Amino acid sequence: MNEDLKIMKNRIIRSFRWEEDVIIPLSDELNIPVDEFEEILMNKLDMSSLEALHSTYESAKPNCLMEKLNCDLKLCWLVDVLGIINNADYLNLKAKLMTKIAEVEKYDEILEFGKKEVYKLLKK
Repeated sequence: MNEDLKIMKNRIIRSFRWEEDVIIPLSDELNIPVDEFEEILMNKLDMSSLEALHSTYESAKPNCLMEKLNCDLKLCWLVDVLGIINNADYLNLKAKLMTKIAEVEKYDEILEFGKKEVYKLLKK
């Protein structure tokens, strides 16, 4: 990477919001040293992707939470494997869970709500 490009990418990636909201939390979560994670991102992403880093990270959060809920509620097993919750009910449950996520409720509260909803669907 040429030196000018590296300087410009460094300015983006080390800006306060990117650093505090994305780089540090992700590097901690992945157990990658911050400087090494920054280097990886600078090598793998172009300027516009780096500029969009914060917004793409934020926009991915609801989907990531939904995938986590799918796992924690065993929905892939109950819906896809066993088929004891039908697809229409699953999509309705997913919409309810996404609404809770959008309302920025705590994950544990959403999970408890989801468990109650799954129970209702299983009793149906």
